[in-house]
Amino acid sequence: MLQKRKVAIDIDDVIAGSTDALRILVNERTGNSLTADDYHKVGGEYWGYYERVWRAHDIGDEVSFKDFEAEMIIDQSHVPLLPGASFAIGELTKKFHVIFITARNKTWEQATRNWFERHFGKTDIELYFCESHKDSGAMTKGELCKSLGAHLLIDDSVSHCQSALDEGVEAILFGDYGWQGKVSKNLTRCGDW
Repeated sequence: MLQKRKVAIDIDDVIAGSTDALRILVNERTGNSLTADDYHKVGGEYWGYYERVWRAHDIGDEVSFKDFEAEMIIDQSHVPLLPGASFAIGELTKKFHVIFITARNKTWEQATRNWFERHFGKTDIELYFCESHKDSGAMTKGELCKSLGAHLLIDDSVSHCQSALDEGVEAILFGDYGWQGKVSKNLTRCGDW
């Protein structure tokens, strides 16, 4: 029997509406009414992006990403599934072996599995954590994809997609986000599911 080709998919802002969930949480805590568009206007890399958005709206000292992280360790039920993600994952699993690779903190694992059960009906997904942004000795997403035999990475981060390309793994840059900045001509883009 032929093995299905392996596809690695990121979670946040690829299948999970994490930025919008964070925006709503920040608005509730600060009494502001930032829109989704406000989170697309600030440029720069992904790491530190939210803090730059908050500083641009003069609420940088009122909220911390650590507050959001603390909540995500316990419960992620407030994070919506992106439109079309469930259908797309269902279709992809018919032809490919789908795994999930995330840059989330490993302490979020149980809540992440609960989130998958809520939205997809299962917790036994293949889930890998890649924290190379915190640990220079850790594998990049591209290196992890290669070691796992993934042929494709779908991710919202230009640097993660580039790391895949560097390892000979195909990559699709998902979404249209402010942190994506300049995109290499070698990188395929997909706006939504």
